[in-house]
Formats: sequence, structure tokens, C-alpha cells
Amino acid sequence: MTRDARTVRLPTVSRLAVLAVASLVALLDCGPEPAPPNLVLIVIDTLRADHLGAYGYPRDTSPTMDGLAAAGSLFLNATAPSSWTKPSIGSLFTSRYPSEHGAVSFEHDLGGELSTLAELLRQRGYHTLAANGNFVHVTEPRGFARGFDVWSADGIEVPPSAEGALLTVEIPEGEPVALRAPTAREINRVVEEKLGTLHGGPLFLYVHYMEPHPGFDPPPRHLERFLRDPDRHAAAPPATAAYISMLARGEIRPDPGEVERLIDLYDAEISAVDEAIGDLRRVLAEAGFASPILMIVADHGEEFLDHGGWFHGIHLHGEVLRVPMILHDPRRAGAARRVAEPVDLLDVAPTLLALAGAPIGTQMRGRNLLAEGAPLAGRDIVAELHPDPVLAGHLRPRSHRFAVTRWPWKLIAHGDGRTEVYRKDRDPAETDPLDARVEGMPADLARAGAALWRAPEAIAGGSAAPDLDDEVLHGLRALGYAE
Repeated sequence: MTRDARTVRLPTVSRLAVLAVASLVALLDCGPEPAPPNLVLIVIDTLRADHLGAYGYPRDTSPTMDGLAAAGSLFLNATAPSSWTKPSIGSLFTSRYPSEHGAVSFEHDLGGELSTLAELLRQRGYHTLAANGNFVHVTEPRGFARGFDVWSADGIEVPPSAEGALLTVEIPEGEPVALRAPTAREINRVVEEKLGTLHGGPLFLYVHYMEPHPGFDPPPRHLERFLRDPDRHAAAPPATAAYISMLARGEIRPDPGEVERLIDLYDAEISAVDEAIGDLRRVLAEAGFASPILMIVADHGEEFLDHGGWFHGIHLHGEVLRVPMILHDPRRAGAARRVAEPVDLLDVAPTLLALAGAPIGTQMRGRNLLAEGAPLAGRDIVAELHPDPVLAGHLRPRSHRFAVTRWPWKLIAHGDGRTEVYRKDRDPAETDPLDARVEGMPADLARAGAALWRAPEAIAGGSAAPDLDDEVLHGLRALGYAE
């Protein structure tokens, strides 16, 4: 043994003492394992990102969401995997593309072989609660309630002739009644009621607000803030879903003043749901679930003649695919960030699972958006639309099949083989289509989407729903998807 080695050797007792002190320090440093955080996933139906202040909108539609974005993570280029609800929520819950989870049409439901976010969180000891206003598309029979301890997706009874009624139901031995989607305030009351039944354990709450889905009928005090021409509005027809679908079919040709009025109504609906998010936080705090982690997204956006159309579920342009994504974690004070890299709704479930300390499902395609040192760029962002016999003839023809974004390029493929190509960095509104052979565009972009997209009858993962009954068809008509 060398002299240097002998000089650093400690007596046995001294070494034991050092080890004991080190162990004590380690125990003090570790302390008890922190409790899993409460998680709240808020979906705002039909909310396009560019109508929020956090995304540069000049009108004050969203002070609550803007404040959460300023203190958290704001994802500037988040994309929905489809431009209507059913396939988008399927992807949100499973972190798989529509062609993989199967809920691609009104007659195809969420495949049962894929684990959902709620199922995986419940396996980790979470209480799972859903207060869902979309009682037509996102329902238990369609496969969306799997993993939830408490599932609420009920319509509100109103007289059959009431404006805003979505669904007429024959009650045995009684008079017909009609149902409408619950307002955001009514959803919050459901949350408040159901939270009282939970005792102990972390919470996963899924809230689905229906504002600002057509029809547009905002509360008067919000309408007054945004309506630029009250006289015109007083003389105009109600902005029901049926009226918006008539615009989509081209049966009504609106003048600029009517377009402005409908945008005002849409913005007022956003203001109402933004206020409800602030109320929801108070409800949670009063129920003992203070300081939850909030993830706020939308299932898709809405068209206002951006590309000559109305409504949603028809095209795959940015106005119906670019959605807000805001993550607010009160434990990360001072960690606000703005993320420009493209992300999509497939990334939500892996991120929430990681925040819960749960493993990310091996089936999932998405990424943990908070992973240290993990690059977000480099993944194609894909959105899909599929043929739907229920829609045939009721709205403008659905010509788009899939869209692939590989920043800065975006390609939209039509069913007849045509394509549209855009440079998103130079043309964010997608108003200047380029030649499909433009220099620099990746040659395999179309193949990337075509390899994924499958016709509904060829999808093994999804399940064919039974024939749509009269109740569901009434609901689809009132939401504007069918005549």
C-alpha cells in the first residue's frame, strides 16, 4: 500500500460515524414522499386559440386564462388531431391518432383495447370525476366513461319549444321534454356536488364546457361587452346551431355585418366560460382541493369564413385545428414559459401522467411536455377527417382527409388526391397555398399522413356503434351536424 493511500484511511470507528451522519443527512433530505398532485383537465368545446388574449387577440375575452398562461406554460402551436369532438377527445384520452383509437365517425366508437388517461390514473389511486357538457358525442355508450369513478354527462330539461334545446325525448306516459347542453355555471354546480362525495386521495377532474359551441347564446352581461351593433342583433335571427349549419351549407349568404355579429357572440361565449374557470377554482378550493394543476385545452376551433366556410368538422385548416393549451402548476412558481415548438393533444395524457408520478402508457404516442432536456421538435403533427354517412348531404362536402405538419411545412390531403401546401412560418393563416413541388418541402410528407389514415371500415381498433336512434339523431341535428 502506498503512503498516499495510508494517509487517507480512517479508523474503523470514524468511518462508521461518517456513514451514520451521511445516512441521517440523506433521510433528512428525502423526508416523506410528496403526495400526488390534484389534476384538472378542462376542455372548452370549439375554442380556437387566436381568440384568446394569451395568443394575441386584442379583445379582452379571457383574463382568467391569460393570467394562468402568464404564470404557467403556454403552448403557442398546439394542434387538435381532428376538427370535431369525437375523434379529438378520443385522442386526448388515449394519446393515439383517430385512425388508431377508432372513434372517427358518428357510427364508430372508442375502441376498448386502449387504456384511457382516467383508467391509468385510477390505477395510481386517483379519484376520477367527470363533469361533461357534451352529452351527445362524449358519452358512456360511446366508450368515453371508462376509468371514471363518477361520470356526469346529462342534458338539462327545457320545454320542447325552448330556444337552445338540443334533444327532444319522449318520456313514457308523459309529455315530451327537450334537453340542452348545460352551461358552464351548471357544470360547476355538478362539480361542487360531486366533490362532496370524495374522501381522501388525489383528484383527477375532467371538465368539458360547451361554450362556445354553436348555437351562440351568451349571458346578457357578457354579450353587452362584445356586441358592436345591438340594433342589428335585436333584428337578426337567433344564432342557433341550425342557423350556423345553414350558413355552412351556403343556404344563407351573410353580409360583413352578420359575420361581425356572430364573432361578437362567439367572443361573449368565451368570456362566459373564462369567468367560469375562475369560479371552478374557487369551488375546488372550498372543497379542499386548493392549488390543483390545471391543463386547459380545446377539442377543435371554429370557422368564420376564414377559408370560405362556417362551422367545424369540414376542413383541416388552422382555424379549426389550432387550439389553446395552457398548463398551470402552482408548485412551479416563477417557471412561466412560452413554448413555440409544435405539440398536439396526444401530448396531454403523457404529461399529466408524468405529473402524477405514473408511468406513461407504452401504447401512447404523445410526449411528456415537461421532461427535462427532451426536445419537442422533430415529430410530425397529424390531424384526420373521415367519411361519415350521417353527415353526407347535411353540411358542405368533407373533402379533406388528413393534414401533416412538419415545421414549418403543412400539407393538407384531399380525398380526390389533391393537396394544399403551406409554409407556416411565413403564412400562419394558411391563405397562400404553394405548389406541391415547392423547393424544400419534405418529399415524404404526404406519405406520412397516408400511412396513418384509414377508412372507418378498415379500422380494427374502433367499434361500430349500433344504429343511431331517434334521440341521438335529434341531438345531432340540433348541434348542427345533420338536418
